[in-house]
Amino acid sequence: MKGFRITAFWQALIAAVLAYLVFDNAFPPVLPKTLMIQYMIITIIGILLYFAFDDRKWEEFKAPILSTLKDDNKAPLRWFFLIAIPLLAAWVVYGAVKPSYEAPVELRQVHPAPPASLKVYNKTFDLATLENPVRNDILETLAKDRDAGWGKYRESVAAGRDIYYQNCFYCHGDLLDGKGHYAHGFSPQPINFQDPTIIPQLQEAFLFWRITTGGPGLPVEGTPWNSAMPVWHEMLAENDVWNVINFIFDYNGQVPRIWDPEVSKTVSGMKDEVLARRKNIMGRDLYRFRCEVCHGEQGAGDGVAADFMYPRPRDFSLALFKYKTSPGTELPRDEDLFNTIKMGLPGTAMPGWGLQGRALLSDEQIRSLIPVIKGFDITQA
Repeated sequence: MKGFRITAFWQALIAAVLAYLVFDNAFPPVLPKTLMIQYMIITIIGILLYFAFDDRKWEEFKAPILSTLKDDNKAPLRWFFLIAIPLLAAWVVYGAVKPSYEAPVELRQVHPAPPASLKVYNKTFDLATLENPVRNDILETLAKDRDAGWGKYRESVAAGRDIYYQNCFYCHGDLLDGKGHYAHGFSPQPINFQDPTIIPQLQEAFLFWRITTGGPGLPVEGTPWNSAMPVWHEMLAENDVWNVINFIFDYNGQVPRIWDPEVSKTVSGMKDEVLARRKNIMGRDLYRFRCEVCHGEQGAGDGVAADFMYPRPRDFSLALFKYKTSPGTELPRDEDLFNTIKMGLPGTAMPGWGLQGRALLSDEQIRSLIPVIKGFDITQA
């Protein structure tokens, strides 16, 4: 239409409406109301500043508003706004405070319930009846031949230990306390396997589900805190997962929740026997339990976890020690090794085994390790 022109007031109104539509639809996910209000306030202020910058445009922008407020022939329009604006405000307030009859939103669960079934390794597992097949095989062998049963148990725990330290200790920690190298960067934090209120309350089927499916396997009620746990069934064999589970319980002297009372009694008996053996563990046996995974069977710094650490664990066979008070090439004094083991080495994976608050080794146990460490010195052979 010739001569048709949109005045400044309607330009401003159209710009505000278009901005609202863009904010509401063009940015997935949908903006929350509070952010939408902030964006619209900023947009309206920007529109007003734009038209107020030029006197002619500002007068043109104000003209319809002043006309509505002053002209005698605009009285019906004034009454309309006088009634409509309070009603609109009342409707908005009512919508914000009125009670809802909808079911409340389900809160996020850090430890959501597992599904009824699980499909991994090209098999479907019923999690309500799933049991640890490796543990069952150990128990069956133990009933027939005690020595053979304990042999299988030690093999399973050793295999699980190797897998854990090659894959899991970065997050869950070398002490299985959830304080690994990367732990502080995650929300939620990696689980603390040493916590007696967590692991003993869980069935092995639950751990199998969480390990094999990882964070992506969590149900919707587990979001928005998505776990950083990898999908391990794509990287580990089925028996590897069960061996890791056996290692976790063995290392912490705990047992899973087992519904069968006879099986639970047998497993608890095995735990009691393991803890009795470890109660006064010393010397070489203690080294195997606590140190071998990093420093290696012969102390050469070549344990299963060594390749994944920087700096690498100390090679005791070379008799080269960074922290010592003895002169020259002499072996460190006993107190030097004692202090290193007890206090640990900040900036490395070496924990403080005797630190107050979490002392895992007594002073007597630490002293029993000193001749073991010195005994690896091949330069004295």
